[in-house]
Amino acid sequence: MLEDIIGALDLVFAWENFFWAFIGVLCGAIMGSIPGLTDTMAIVLLLPFTYYLGPIPGIAMLMGLSKGGNFGGSLPAILFNIPGTPQAMCTTFDGYPLARQGKSGKAMQTALYSSVLADALSDLVLIFLAAPVAAIALHIGPPEYSMVVLFSLVVISVAATADPLRGLLSTALGLFLATVGTDPEFGTMRLTFGIVDLADGFSLMPMVIGLLAFSEVLLQAENYFRQRLAQRKSGEQEEKIIISSNPDDNRVTAKEFKTCLPTIGRSTFIGSIVGIVPGIGTTVGAYLSYLWARKKSKTPELFGKGALEGIAASEAGNNAVNGPNLVPLVTLGIPGNLAAALIMGGFMIKGLVPGPRFMEDHASLLYALFAVLLISNFFTLLIGSVFIRYVRRLTNIPRSTLYACILVFSILGAYVFNGNMFDVWVMFWFGILGYILNKMSLNLPTLIVAFFLGQLLEEKIRQTMLISGNDWTIFFTRPFALFFIVLTILTSYIYLSKIKKATKNISD
Repeated sequence: MLEDIIGALDLVFAWENFFWAFIGVLCGAIMGSIPGLTDTMAIVLLLPFTYYLGPIPGIAMLMGLSKGGNFGGSLPAILFNIPGTPQAMCTTFDGYPLARQGKSGKAMQTALYSSVLADALSDLVLIFLAAPVAAIALHIGPPEYSMVVLFSLVVISVAATADPLRGLLSTALGLFLATVGTDPEFGTMRLTFGIVDLADGFSLMPMVIGLLAFSEVLLQAENYFRQRLAQRKSGEQEEKIIISSNPDDNRVTAKEFKTCLPTIGRSTFIGSIVGIVPGIGTTVGAYLSYLWARKKSKTPELFGKGALEGIAASEAGNNAVNGPNLVPLVTLGIPGNLAAALIMGGFMIKGLVPGPRFMEDHASLLYALFAVLLISNFFTLLIGSVFIRYVRRLTNIPRSTLYACILVFSILGAYVFNGNMFDVWVMFWFGILGYILNKMSLNLPTLIVAFFLGQLLEEKIRQTMLISGNDWTIFFTRPFALFFIVLTILTSYIYLSKIKKATKNISD
């Protein structure tokens, strides 16, 4: 243990680690603060370029993108009532009312300090949980692993989406796409239609870039031109932001932030619990934290009218998911959400496969990454403090310029991964597919995580069948596997019952 920590110190104090972590936070904050872009899109667009970096600088940049993007999403939510990222939706409830009162600076500082504090605490949760969970994971065999993955698939299908039916369809499509390529056991081609480039299945990066970045360009461009047309017809003018002349209205005082600390503590706890469970995500963490903060507040009547506690709860809740979300990734090889799945892609680009033996085989590297994670919180604080002064200018970038840049990055990112035009076409067609699926209200993050987990599930089930001689009862004779089977059934029953009850209430 001590030897690994000393080895990590040798790795972490290289200037490029801090430089690329800083660049990651900066780019994440920029893209997160632009409505229509997200922290996830920042990772998607820049992930292919980590191919040219070392393992620690590359992963540090991806984690920095996630941290910066999470905070950046709160800024347009406060200024314009437009969440820059989905998880910033709850921040609009109290952030925008404060901005309309001329207190946007106070709201943005509250969001920044809450984000950084919760993120740092959640990183500590990751550091302290990773080793014991990894030790347990070493004793998990293929049957248990298969059921853990199955449980994760059920959670992302029914619990992580508003409509479980669409969640199940998204998961099914992701699993179907995972079957394309060469059969790992028999070596036969599956669903390749004679296309040699599909022998190894769909390349991850072109697929993800197409589904998330290119499809988003199509959707946002369509929405933008529709809004412009509607504004011209109605003569509607953009609402101006009021800035108070009182200095205290543009900063959060120590006394005000002190009153938010209990809320931040509770929200960090809720976000950490949500983060450990694969598939639930940051949006759920923010929403649950906000509801709990309103319930526990001494002044619940202020929520929705400009309560600093509401902003603190939302931002702490969604940022607290980040650290624990990596626990199932580094210990089991199971990404907790889309951002974790993309970070897993960054590990795999470097030839590193997260899983039960990852901490044992690469302990020094992992501890070095943990150290960079903690230091990245300082970068978020530093960049955020400067950023909130100039963010309004950034959000006024012409949309035509913005979408053109994203399109160029999408093409470059798809091409760089394998260096062939076939991947660019894969990106293009998956972009069209993503646009259609968005119109059908299917969940693209669920599809992508299911694609990741589908390959893992097939591998572990095949290993289980080899061990048991094709005896499926092995899943019911292994206690840990049986536990997750029961947990999967219970989770499905609880969520489907709630949905059935809600549907009945609506019909009544």
